[in-house]
Amino acid sequence: MAEAIIGPLVGRLQEVAVGEARLLFGVNADIHRLRDKLMWLQAFLREADTRRRAVSNEITRVWTQQTRDAVFDAEDALDHYHLHVDKS
Repeated sequence: MAEAIIGPLVGRLQEVAVGEARLLFGVNADIHRLRDKLMWLQAFLREADTRRRAVSNEITRVWTQQTRDAVFDAEDALDHYHLHVDKS
């Protein structure tokens, strides 16, 4: 009797666990891609700052500012995500 009640619950819990594992695996790959992109952006900003100091270049200044803004937006999104996870 107890097995008839617990069996389906265990099956449903297993489905949820497998689904969560798939989601986490997908998120992990996304995090690695984002990390790689951020490393490239960081290298760009360092190089752009060096060049901007040497030569005044409006395009480099604008590109650098927009890149920084995008990074700050990404940080805000991560903070929002962590806040959402903490609440749930």
